[in-house]
Amino acid sequence: MKKITLSFYLLLLLSAVQAQVSFGPKLGMNVSTESFAFSGYYNGNYVISRTPQLSYQAGVVLNLQVHNNFTIRPELLFNQVRTSTTFGDYYYDKTLINNTYNYITIPLNFVGTYYLGAGMLNLFIAPQLSIGVGGHYSQVSDSTAAGTGGLPSATSESGKLFPTQVPANGGGNSVNWYYNQVNVGFNYGVGYMINHCLFTAQYSLGLSSTQPFYSDPYSAAHRNDFYSRTNGFTFAMTYLFGNIKR
Repeated sequence: MKKITLSFYLLLLLSAVQAQVSFGPKLGMNVSTESFAFSGYYNGNYVISRTPQLSYQAGVVLNLQVHNNFTIRPELLFNQVRTSTTFGDYYYDKTLINNTYNYITIPLNFVGTYYLGAGMLNLFIAPQLSIGVGGHYSQVSDSTAAGTGGLPSATSESGKLFPTQVPANGGGNSVNWYYNQVNVGFNYGVGYMINHCLFTAQYSLGLSSTQPFYSDPYSAAHRNDFYSRTNGFTFAMTYLFGNIKR
């Protein structure tokens, strides 16, 4: 495994030495949702609706054009992912949860480039690693509680999301929630470069559950009973400084 990793980095270094190098800022708009699966302890819960939410990403791009038809494009981004989901359960309760996850995201794009008209068509796919750096949530519950004569009782709360393991005592503060700090995923998409401006549209799929890890054994054993991951589209523009093959 170490030899494979070393060979990959040597290949990337060799590509950089031989490549036509350009770099620049990137700014994009995210349209995201969160998917869920329930089992075990959470059987009976279900998703009523998922509403796409807008957020953004911003960062820098290194464009290594190693051939007229092939480019390696690593990126370093601050990536905000917002989701809004309404849940139900067998008690006919409804809960709306809005999550905002903040990540440092590093995609490594492998790009096929093809001359088209005045510019270049880009087709790309990228593995990506996201590291959580914080966030926040809000929750509104509409439950039919015993002792209210069957009338709905609404409650709401909000707080911070921490990308760390849940302490055994829950952190001593019920308004603090937690999520998985590491999110591995991939994206793929299409772009068009004209002059030094690159316009891209991509779909991103998280492969890691956003659910946190737990320090107490019972919660850790039931972690996968509530599985969630983020996905969505990004529309972005990058301006590249430097030489670009044409």
